[in-house]
Amino acid sequence: MSPAPLIGALVPLTRPGWVEAGRHLLAGLELAVREVNDAGGIAGRPLELVVRDTAADPGRAAAAVDELEGLGVAALAGEYHSVVARAAAARADALGLPFLCSSAVLDALTEQPTDWVARLCPAQSHGWRIYADFLLGAGHRRIAVAAQASVYWASGIRILRDRLAAGGGTVVELDMGLLDPAGVC
Repeated sequence: MSPAPLIGALVPLTRPGWVEAGRHLLAGLELAVREVNDAGGIAGRPLELVVRDTAADPGRAAAAVDELEGLGVAALAGEYHSVVARAAAARADALGLPFLCSSAVLDALTEQPTDWVARLCPAQSHGWRIYADFLLGAGHRRIAVAAQASVYWASGIRILRDRLAAGGGTVVELDMGLLDPAGVC
């Protein structure tokens, strides 16, 4: 009998990753594998999950994709952090390895059509537009956003700023790399 089909799991299990989100993500992946295996597996063979900790590090995630591909995984699933998922997706796409991203929302994750990368969550722009419309609808016109310097926050703030400007609103960005919590207040 041939070996069990392998699925690579990319999850943040150590800091600076969001460990709690990683644990929940891993629990969901383990549940899915258990359900498939309880139903007879794939072609009568049980799935096996091969887990790699990304620690919210794009380079570590890309290296994990290479390692998992070398181990012969049939596909990849997971990752929580958008910037990390983007690095994993780029590497998986280059290798022709299917990657189903479960949580990341960054538009850039699937902006370029690919046969190898898909996501479950709606794109970041969708959620930020809804958020901006909610703020405008609640009468808020002056919004302050405390953010870290990253492609995720830059993209979200751009969407928020554009949407609010169209409704007569403004956005002030507070750089959390320069301010401590007291400085924000």
